[in-house]
Amino acid sequence: MNMLALRAVLAALLLGTSLSGCSFLPLFDTCEGTEAAVAELDRLPALDLHPEGAVAVSGEPWSGAHCVDDTAGAWLTADRFYAYGGTRREVVEYYGREASAAGWRPVNSLDRELGLGFVVFCFESADRPSITLSFTSPEQLQEFYGMQPHPAELLGVEARTLYSWSAEAQPDGSRMDC
Repeated sequence: MNMLALRAVLAALLLGTSLSGCSFLPLFDTCEGTEAAVAELDRLPALDLHPEGAVAVSGEPWSGAHCVDDTAGAWLTADRFYAYGGTRREVVEYYGREASAAGWRPVNSLDRELGLGFVVFCFESADRPSITLSFTSPEQLQEFYGMQPHPAELLGVEARTLYSWSAEAQPDGSRMDC
């Protein structure tokens, strides 16, 4: 097939799908009308799981639920941020047990290197939103959010581990893969 014929076939295919209401490009979701799904995600019982002694850091940008709308589409997120006196390994072991008991399974091995600055673990359930456990350093929090003082200082606790436990879902509240 010569180049001119190939171009004609592609143009006809594009025009035909446009006129029929079909498209090769997916329509992106937006945050419009997601308030109920955001509120429901924020009440997900698994978000209440945390090791004894972990203290929640509340308020923006640390905790809460909202819809994120960017150039790649929209999704829902509900976050909980914690300051904890124990180690990252203790946090991972806790969620490995408790999230699994609640019906979420880790997507990858939980035996990763925990000494890195930013580490993320994802848990999935067959019919519920995915949940992410992520660790970060005070320096990264300063860089990401530009906030001082250290979140643990806001709470008056001594914390050597800072982490977030968050759920992510499609704009309608349905399951989203890790």
